Amino acid sequence: MKLYDKKRFEKHADLFEALAEYDRTGKLPKLSYKKRIDVTIDAAILRKVKEYCKKNNIKVSNLIENKLKIL
Repeated sequence: MKLYDKKRFEKHADLFEALAEYDRTGKLPKLSYKKRIDVTIDAAILRKVKEYCKKNNIKVSNLIENKLKIL
């Protein structure tokens, strides 16, 4: 196994950047940040989504994130 593998570095560039930041500052940064957004949707749809989330014990934001990850 090589000490330096370009494919692994490219695949995990965000992790290597976090480690470099730790070396510079002594603090490990978050690997992912969340942003708050405003979205306008139909009230009836929102009601159904909230009911679904409550029934399945999940957060609305997690449902949206999981659905958007497949894009």
